[in-house]
Amino acid sequence: MNFSDFEFANPIWLFALIVPVVVGILIWVLKIRLHYYKRIQNFADSHLLPHLLINSGTTSTVNSKKYIWWTAIWLLGILALAGPRWDYEEQEVWRQNANLMILLDLSESMRVTDLPHSRLEQALQDIEELLDKDKNIYIGLLVFAGIPHLVAPLTDDYQTLRHLLYELDIGLLPVQGSRLALAIENSVNWLKGQTMNAVPHLLLISDGDFDEQDFKDSLQLVQKGNFHLHSLGVGTTQGDVIPMKDGNWQKDTNGEVVISHLNEDYLRKLAVTGHGIYRKADYRNLDTQAILAAIDDSISIAAQDKALQKLWHERFYILVGLMLIFILPWFRKIN
Repeated sequence: MNFSDFEFANPIWLFALIVPVVVGILIWVLKIRLHYYKRIQNFADSHLLPHLLINSGTTSTVNSKKYIWWTAIWLLGILALAGPRWDYEEQEVWRQNANLMILLDLSESMRVTDLPHSRLEQALQDIEELLDKDKNIYIGLLVFAGIPHLVAPLTDDYQTLRHLLYELDIGLLPVQGSRLALAIENSVNWLKGQTMNAVPHLLLISDGDFDEQDFKDSLQLVQKGNFHLHSLGVGTTQGDVIPMKDGNWQKDTNGEVVISHLNEDYLRKLAVTGHGIYRKADYRNLDTQAILAAIDDSISIAAQDKALQKLWHERFYILVGLMLIFILPWFRKIN
């Protein structure tokens, strides 16, 4: 046996060891009361004692032997719950390779139909292509417009994610706009504290129709962030009008019809700054394959290799066995 690696698996249970101390103090107080009770017997008749003392009958029930006996049982039980263990074997295990949080733009400009279908439909098709690949990747989905909204945290349940895609629409979020910086900040918070040795990735699927200041703020977040950012552009550089729910076209403050263009420059700069790649979405799956290949390339050799995990030899059963020995004599008395 090697006790140099001794530890408790659940040390928080050790706080319960204070209970016998509290009970011991109470017994000590009761013994003092019993001592005074016996002294008063020398100065008063026995029939007057109940009128002189409060709860005088309870002081006679103190039993030190029982206290010591049950304290030993309590200590053994708490130490067993704390999970003492020593000696371990190192076991090789595979760890998750990558975490991918998808940022899907749900702003009004994603209604534009400058493709054979709308930009949003193209984006959903690309997400489905990502989910069709059998990869060792946890994937999450966050949509954004004026505010971000988490649709699904990181998961390997691709089937559930695929069902959630059917519920996405431009009108899902109550605040319109295209605040990318806030979406990046929220997605990074979701990536933190996830699977060990997993490389964090963000995939932005958008037309790049961002406000200039929001783009600059987003670029600063990407520069400071410890993650890879890839971007997938949907739409065309020629652009088209933005259809509204009422059948009209979106207009600016001067009453002019707004033409939304695919801003490849913004999306490419974000990807380059985030040590990722930029691809333009189309009907083929070469764009999603390139992104998945980039994720594979970013995974370090250490993350791909087998990691060593400690397999401890639990010893709580020794204490449980001792506790049963202490309880056994009382079992026959109770029954």
